[in-house]
Amino acid sequence: MPLKVYYLDDEEDLCENFIDYFASEDVNVTTFVDPKMAIEAIFKSPPDLLFIDYRLPGTTGDEVAKALDPKIPKFLITGDISVKTEYAFIKVFSKPYSEQDLAKFIDSFARKSRLKPCG
Repeated sequence: MPLKVYYLDDEEDLCENFIDYFASEDVNVTTFVDPKMAIEAIFKSPPDLLFIDYRLPGTTGDEVAKALDPKIPKFLITGDISVKTEYAFIKVFSKPYSEQDLAKFIDSFARKSRLKPCG
């Protein structure tokens, strides 16, 4: 089963780039430009990984992260390196991020998710 990755960013071109670069047979990518729609979709079908931009229309990545199940692994992506987050994201990626580094990161999660416990 592919890894389910969600990406929330208010810039449509960045969402398109994220799909183009990271979607594969092992990684199913869904993007959102509207925070409210993203939150609704996440409640209905939680992702394995969630990448959130910090500056969003009417809210922040912190507020979105706080509204969701704490068990969902959340990662912040921001172009503002001076951002002080209130939410304890697993990792913060700076824009522009290295697609290769982020792909390796996502791929490591995909490999881990395919591992089955023994016994």
